[in-house]
Amino acid sequence: MKKPDLIIKNGTIFNASGSFKADIAVKDGVITCISEDLRDGNNVIDAEGKIIIPGAIDIHTHIDAPLHGSKTMDDWFDATASAAFGGVTCVVDYPIQDPGQSLHQVIENSYEKARDKSVLDYSFSPVVTQRTERAYEEIPELIGEGFPTFKVFMAYAFRARDEELIRLLDVISYNGGILGVHAENDWAIEYMTQKMIQEGKTDPIYHCLSRPPVTEDEATGRIIRLAEMVDAPVLIVHVSSKGAVEEVIKARSCGRPVYAETCPHFLILDEKVYDQPIEEAAKYVVTPPIRSREHRDALWNAISSGGISLISSDHCAFSLKEKLRLGTGAFNKIPHGAPGIETRLPLIFSEGVCRQRITMEKLVEMLCTNPAKIAGMYPKKGIVAVGSDADITIIDPDASSVISTSTMRGICDFSPFEGHKVCGKVWKVIAGGSVIVNDGCLQAEPGRGKLVIRERFKPF
Repeated sequence: MKKPDLIIKNGTIFNASGSFKADIAVKDGVITCISEDLRDGNNVIDAEGKIIIPGAIDIHTHIDAPLHGSKTMDDWFDATASAAFGGVTCVVDYPIQDPGQSLHQVIENSYEKARDKSVLDYSFSPVVTQRTERAYEEIPELIGEGFPTFKVFMAYAFRARDEELIRLLDVISYNGGILGVHAENDWAIEYMTQKMIQEGKTDPIYHCLSRPPVTEDEATGRIIRLAEMVDAPVLIVHVSSKGAVEEVIKARSCGRPVYAETCPHFLILDEKVYDQPIEEAAKYVVTPPIRSREHRDALWNAISSGGISLISSDHCAFSLKEKLRLGTGAFNKIPHGAPGIETRLPLIFSEGVCRQRITMEKLVEMLCTNPAKIAGMYPKKGIVAVGSDADITIIDPDASSVISTSTMRGICDFSPFEGHKVCGKVWKVIAGGSVIVNDGCLQAEPGRGKLVIRERFKPF
């Protein structure tokens, strides 16, 4: 028998189902053995005192994306290199369908952007903005080709009407996919926004006040009920409000396949971030907006209880310079989004595990296993197990750091968590059996990542 390409020794392995101490053998990019006292690898990593988890998976990103009248800063090399430094080994991006563009063209154009640059495995969830007959015909085709996840907006110029929402839910679910939904009542928000601007209320705080929690609560309840009408699973993305969480929990208690995603900025920050000059407050203009502590606490409780199924970054790296250029004088012109792909795992480890809000198993469930299940990649990814891809993140729990754009790999000119102290540190990242991050050094070439062809969605 040939020697393993890599052996990882002496670490403690955490999956969503539990933990154990063992060695891991890797051959040809796949985990081939998990046992005690493995020897004779071509490369050996001693992970004594370290925590080993499946490579983190981020299924909500906006990379190299034209959006909100602007464009995000990072291309597929810089974004995925940044992700790797944050312990991520696979991303599923949300490319937006342009007018006149087919859904197949969305995938093809995104693949052209990613294939020679991404250092991580990747895939795409098209955002369906053109609800044409051709789009409805393409959906079953794309699902059959390995793209089972889609997204639709109930907000912005892309907002879908109820009859479009229910048809998307029906067609996607019937063919084995799942729809992610940005749930806000945009008609009410548009009225509130215009009213505030007419009253001269233009500062970033009014971004928050024009999108109160009730607009998210109502839209979340509505999409859940539409999904129930056609017996469809649904993913509610970037949930930020207590009322939206309650809608999800109520549906799940009745056995409905409703899944909620939240993000680190909703779990760590509060609405006081908007009570600053625009040069600072613009950093936090994300959608939905940052809410009060009451909502933050409800999200943490829902993670522990199972009401929240996953934590994604919603990485959308507009520059602060661009946010200020477009948005000075009118809060509704500030591009909505912030970087977060590199800080997601460190923040959830620090704020969740180190502060005993959640267990390590729950962290793996939220950042690795459930994202893989929703995206149709489990058990190939999202678990440390024999036969799974050798995508592994190793954490040094005894290290600590301070989040700073001056030391991060990402190229965005700000972080919403600047100066935030975190315990633990991503020590090594292994993707496809190769060490791609080694104690703060990138060891991966552009284009090493591969397009992941995914399976149909299975409710869990």
